[in-house]
Amino acid sequence: MKYTIWLILVALIPTVALAQDHPHYTMFMYNKLVYNPAYAGNKNMLSVNAAYRNQWTGINGAPRNFNVALDAPVGSYMKPFRRVALGLNINNETLGVTDNTNIMASYAYRIPLKKTVLSFGLQAGVSMYNANYSKLSPLQQNDQVLTQNVDNAMLPNIGAGIFWSGKNFYVSGSVPNLLENYYDNNRKNGAGRQIRSYYLSGGYTFSVSEDFKIQPQLMARYAGNSNYNQPFNMDANLSFIFFNRLMLGATYRTDESLSGIIHLQATRMINIGYAYDYTLSPLQGYNNGSHEIVVGFDLIRDMNKYVNPRFIKTF
Repeated sequence: MKYTIWLILVALIPTVALAQDHPHYTMFMYNKLVYNPAYAGNKNMLSVNAAYRNQWTGINGAPRNFNVALDAPVGSYMKPFRRVALGLNINNETLGVTDNTNIMASYAYRIPLKKTVLSFGLQAGVSMYNANYSKLSPLQQNDQVLTQNVDNAMLPNIGAGIFWSGKNFYVSGSVPNLLENYYDNNRKNGAGRQIRSYYLSGGYTFSVSEDFKIQPQLMARYAGNSNYNQPFNMDANLSFIFFNRLMLGATYRTDESLSGIIHLQATRMINIGYAYDYTLSPLQGYNNGSHEIVVGFDLIRDMNKYVNPRFIKTF
């Protein structure tokens, strides 16, 4: 029964790809560059983050994502503030018989206000898309969409975003993929197509005491055009931070999943995190949940700039 259901899902890959083109990560709060180029340089240091997500474990061909992102402000770290920042984001996703690698370079221009920073960002890059349809056994053997594989289709794209942040809050809005490419330009009729995605997120940190903080965050997603609209999707996260080093949190996703998160600032420069998603949708009986791991490295050049160098803010 599990195999039959997943075979049907895989056979509908051109449609599924149209529904969810941009990667979803439960620990989005530690990987904001994936969704918004304006986030580059927000930590005022060189920051490198890696994330791995294994979704719907127990189902053959379920989505797997791997992401590496790095960003930093440009110029001497001795300057009190650097306006320009650059970033690079590489994401690979495998789903069934498809494989998609997305490489995006980011540019952010940051404007210091009284106690906050307003940043505008642009990104540009390319996706390399592959689909090995020959591995499928479709019910309709002469389906023209599935008769030829797609090999290294180059799909250029651009994106834009805005990021406003202060000591205890942030607000983010972005459109990371403005272009809507066909996955196979040689066969546009009936072929899958990228859909433009819109992201809006924000968070705030409430300091209950010196050693305890409460941090709610939201991320809303929408994808659609005149031909197709993805259902509105949102992550609502509530996290508790202890001693500025340990974070425990829970996230509810409106497409019916509940997640638990644990994140640790292991050293002054290294942080690690783990998330588990429990499926609440009808797929619950066919998978064993989703797992996600993040590892971050922050190059702190001048410890004197940080009141508590053991903890680097997630904003």
